[in-house]
Amino acid sequence: MVLVFDISGDMAMFRKPYTTTSLISYPFPPPTAVAGLLGAITGVDNQASSEGAGSAAFWDQMSGTRIAIGQKRSVRWMTTAVNLIKYKDASGDMAEHIQAKHQMVKDPAYRIYVSGGDIYSELKIRLEKNEFIYTPYLGVAYALADIEYIGEFEEESGDDNYIDTIVPVYGNLVVDIQQSKSVHKELVPYRMDTKRGTIETVHIFYSEYQKSKGLWIQENGDVLITRVGDEGVAWFETW
Repeated sequence: MVLVFDISGDMAMFRKPYTTTSLISYPFPPPTAVAGLLGAITGVDNQASSEGAGSAAFWDQMSGTRIAIGQKRSVRWMTTAVNLIKYKDASGDMAEHIQAKHQMVKDPAYRIYVSGGDIYSELKIRLEKNEFIYTPYLGVAYALADIEYIGEFEEESGDDNYIDTIVPVYGNLVVDIQQSKSVHKELVPYRMDTKRGTIETVHIFYSEYQKSKGLWIQENGDVLITRVGDEGVAWFETW
């Protein structure tokens, strides 16, 4: 079975890890951000109070979970300046600050698919009740997320060449660029340890939603593709 829900908001910022003060965002939540969102919804203890702000103890609870990510709107960007204060002591002298540019996604909307794992039952309960343990957000705490539960669906084997979601690259995957009209490629964090260190990444393909809502595939490679409702879904590997 597969749980499906939509997330949206006024803005989102999924920071690319190689940036410093000028923060650049992914156009969609990478798998690690989705894991944090699932942890917030279900109330997985992050142990930040005892282990520090860098703790990601929730990650162990993601074992056995499989996700897929879809876009629901065209990506629109906006850039703003954020004041960063120099904190070398407790006084936080306002005289020493810089304005750093932040790239954000404007009015984002995504569809999340979840299958398996220890959190599945609790996630279903929380989505059905629309009650979440911690506040869900889109990458940063000031980008609050609205969540709409779509439902629970049976998963069927899929042999269609049209995929409605972001497509991770496993094996000899071949995308039909001409039929897909517009194809973009990103390298995204897929797995991290309990100290927030990235230990595995994966390349993904996604379409420009305004031109084509999904992607056409010539060869599946090692990507698991199934039908969820009336949608073709390409899954990231199980955590």
